[in-house]
Amino acid sequence: MGAPAPFTIDIPQATIDAILAKVRAYEWHEMPEIDAGGDRWAYGTDMAYMKELCAYWTNGFDWRKAEAELNRFPQFKATVDGQEIHFLHVKGSGAAPETVLLTHGWPGSVFEFYGVIEQLAHPEKFGGKAEDGVNLVIPSLPGYAFSGKPKKPLGPKRTAALWDKLMREVLGYDAYIAQGGDWGSLVSGWLAYEHAKPRGGGCKAVHLNMFGLRPAVMPEGEAELKWAADYGAVFEAESAYMRIQMTKPQTLSYGMMDSPVGAAAWIVEKFNGWSDRRAAGKPDHIENAYTKDQLLTNVMIYLVTRSFNTATWYYRGFLEEGGAMAPGTKVEVPTGVANFPKEFLFWPPRSMVEKGYNVTRWTDFEHGGHFAALETGKVFADELRAFVNELKAA
Repeated sequence: MGAPAPFTIDIPQATIDAILAKVRAYEWHEMPEIDAGGDRWAYGTDMAYMKELCAYWTNGFDWRKAEAELNRFPQFKATVDGQEIHFLHVKGSGAAPETVLLTHGWPGSVFEFYGVIEQLAHPEKFGGKAEDGVNLVIPSLPGYAFSGKPKKPLGPKRTAALWDKLMREVLGYDAYIAQGGDWGSLVSGWLAYEHAKPRGGGCKAVHLNMFGLRPAVMPEGEAELKWAADYGAVFEAESAYMRIQMTKPQTLSYGMMDSPVGAAAWIVEKFNGWSDRRAAGKPDHIENAYTKDQLLTNVMIYLVTRSFNTATWYYRGFLEEGGAMAPGTKVEVPTGVANFPKEFLFWPPRSMVEKGYNVTRWTDFEHGGHFAALETGKVFADELRAFVNELKAA
């Protein structure tokens, strides 16, 4: 493991031109008729919206502007156990800042956190106190974006081992707080479970906005059993993408790696379905949660790095690793839970979560969904800061 090497995103213009040429040349097809007032996303990605998004993509979206934003914070690459890892590393204000490791998921990227980086690292710029600043380490998952592509699928359990070595052996952080949603919740859960300070690792606490790593317990009582039934119904309705990515991701890759529009539709459908699209006085719409620039920046990260394929391998890696705590065990380090109302893989009752986690903070929110940092910005930053400050005060 060598020292981290500074990294700057600089995509060749020929790569951008080739992507846009494919978008312009896309041959549109059929979509089922939708009754007036019906859900235009009921069968999958709404074609009318995709046409609108693609028109903006080719005529209004500026990758170079997005690239400059992505390069705004210090980035590095380091090799850990043979795996190249891309990460942001932002030092916080104050004399002795805590360190937070933020992990994204699919179909997101490190871009999810860009709107909260300065608020967390330098709160004094936003009316807060400098001593509340935190160091931030924000890696791209293996096979995602600017991280190296593994030779075969790996999943969150293996990633947690890589992250702990990155934090302690490469960056020299003896202790850190892990935070994540989606795959990041499983990676962070494994860090808190297998790489906690009491077990010789560096994770001293964990903050989650999705119920990822599960205790080996069965639901009990009316509330927990109702959650299990409701969760099962939602999972059945939403899990088609997961089943193919978990079993036959390579088959999916042949179409997605060749079609920017196809990859965008696959990704944007999840941002529509998993987000809080509500806005006062407006009908539900994806752009109540995100701008076109935000959606396209995230999509382009997959396209310019040609990482759609290896990103979906992560699901097969999870299947091969397995993913639950051993019976009779739990996460012992302090755990914060951020319960956003439109998280589609919604939290069980606190009674069930506490069978697997040492929950010291639980916050229910009125707005927000699966991509909490990107959707809620300051709300997410304030919640994470409050958790960190509670740990310092304990």
